[in-house]
Amino acid sequence: MISLAERYFCQSIKVDGSSEVEVMLYPITKDKAISVTTRALQATNDGSESVQVYFGPRDYFHLKRAGFAEAFKIGALGQVGLILLSLLKWIASITKNYGVAIIVFCAIVTAMTAPFTIISFRSMKKMQELKPRIDKLMAQHKNDSTRLNKEIFALYREHKVSPLSGCLPMLLQMPIFIALLQAISHFIELRGQTFLWIKDLSLPDRLMPLPISVPFIGADLNLLPILMAGAMFAQSKMTQASQPADVNNPAAKLMSGPLMSVLFGVMFYQFPSGLVLYWFSNSLISMGFYRLAK
Repeated sequence: MISLAERYFCQSIKVDGSSEVEVMLYPITKDKAISVTTRALQATNDGSESVQVYFGPRDYFHLKRAGFAEAFKIGALGQVGLILLSLLKWIASITKNYGVAIIVFCAIVTAMTAPFTIISFRSMKKMQELKPRIDKLMAQHKNDSTRLNKEIFALYREHKVSPLSGCLPMLLQMPIFIALLQAISHFIELRGQTFLWIKDLSLPDRLMPLPISVPFIGADLNLLPILMAGAMFAQSKMTQASQPADVNNPAAKLMSGPLMSVLFGVMFYQFPSGLVLYWFSNSLISMGFYRLAK
């Protein structure tokens, strides 16, 4: 099989049976784009060659129905992504809007990871209770960072808490997001779907054009990544308020500030708005869940 693919569409050719054919590709400036040459037959023989051609969406479900599933290579995360897409399509069939479906889908994923989130919240609550003792240790060993770290980690072990527990919900969400990113990048059903001011959930939201093109930003103002970065910053401040500050870890101080949120905002700026909407919804729902659990 040979395939020519772009983001949403592909052209695939495969030969039935065990026949061998020669497929020639030509530059688009030539008269021919694809030429298929079959094997020659002797004058005394007869035979036929059967070639299947697919021109259509580069979507796994469409390709599978047409018998061209091998034209869409997927790995382990891709398999997870297809399951998530099937769930998203089912929700959209009920809500009649993919933007609403993404928010509902995000709420379902958050509910599925809720047990781990509760464990994280309980651990952070224990750390908040330990904060006075940690502050006392910091005052006692302010000139000996090595001794201070040993005492703090011994305190953590004694009470069975981890300073990394607050990252657990995000670590669980990341594989889901990556799988969804791989699958939704070619999900043609999202193409042209609208939600609020967003004209196409498969593209950046493009609220309005900018007077000039900005490096890493482009020529359009995308509001959704900015809202997402703000929600992430608010979420980080909310969760870190219950954790003792690590004065001996400059990286932790940077992570607790706006830097990480800004980096995510820039990284997501040109992502499809459907994916940004998912991550934005995740931050808002997680903050609401945190308030309820608290």
